[in-house]
This record gives sequence, C-alpha cells and structure tokens, in this order.
Amino acid sequence: RSECDLRAHGVYNYAQDATTDVLCMSYAFGDGEVQTWVPTEPFPEDVRAWQGPIYAHNATFERLIFWYVLQVNFDLEQFVCTAAQARANCAPGSLEDVGRFSGASMKKDHRGAQLIRLMCVPPFKNDPELMAEMIAYCEQDVRAMRAISKAMRPLSADELADYHVNERINDRGVLVDV
Repeated sequence: RSECDLRAHGVYNYAQDATTDVLCMSYAFGDGEVQTWVPTEPFPEDVRAWQGPIYAHNATFERLIFWYVLQVNFDLEQFVCTAAQARANCAPGSLEDVGRFSGASMKKDHRGAQLIRLMCVPPFKNDPELMAEMIAYCEQDVRAMRAISKAMRPLSADELADYHVNERINDRGVLVDV
C-alpha cells in the first residue's frame, strides 16, 4: 500500500515512494503449497536465496517492490511475466480475463479489487478481518496465476529475451537531447 497513486504516478514512482509498504507476500515454490509472509515475521530466507525463475503476473510490479521496498535484489532475468506469456499466447493480459480464456480451473477472486481499495489506497483500513481476507485473496491469486500459466505454452527463449530487453529499457529510460 502507498499514499502514492499507482495509476497517476506509475509503478516506478509507486515502488520508490517512501510511503509504500508491503502488507503481505504470497508465494509458492513449483507445485508446493502457497505460503504467505507478513512484515511482522522475519523475511523468508528461502525466498531471499532463490536463484530460479520468478513467475508473476505483471512481474514489473513485483520486481520493483522487491528491489525498492523489500531490498531483495533478484536479477531482472529471473522474472517471467505471466501477463506477457498470456499476450504471447494471443490471450488477454489481465489475470481475470486470461483465466476465463484459458479455461483454467483456478479463477481470480473478484473480492481483491475491493480489498485493495480498502487496505491499500488512503485512507487505509487496518482491520484484522480484512487482513485475513487479503491474505486469502493473495494466496488464491498465486494458485490462479500458476494454473493459468501452466494452461498456456511457455514463453519461447526469444520471447523471454524480448521481455527482459523491454524491462531493461523501461528501467533505464530513453535519453533525449532537448
């Protein structure tokens, strides 16, 4: 969550804003159980030490939050964007729409948008029941993203390289001689 408006200021400004905080992080290794970390706990060392690919839907957001908020410096090349994978499969880019498109058994939870507005956009609601719902929503998103990604062909080596080049360009920006 952040006092910075993500839509108005973009993901780079959002991730670098001093008010941006992580409420929770849900994740899984391979086909393993989904786990959730909250900032009141020590950061999981198995996550920090991970050397393999990191799949995320709209992975730029996760990557920048890892880098700027959590201070975990994964390599850009570790990230595999399942939204880019969906688009490469001629599918819609949103997790909700690609779930319907792919016929995956796991679907995105619609309650998430409401929870994000309540807990992540000022004025923030700090409610234990809402937090429990948020964790359940995040865990379901991990399951949905994993099932949807498996239902599509993976990115080819060239497509993944193109994704990483695009991310590198976005990270650096474009120099303009005014």
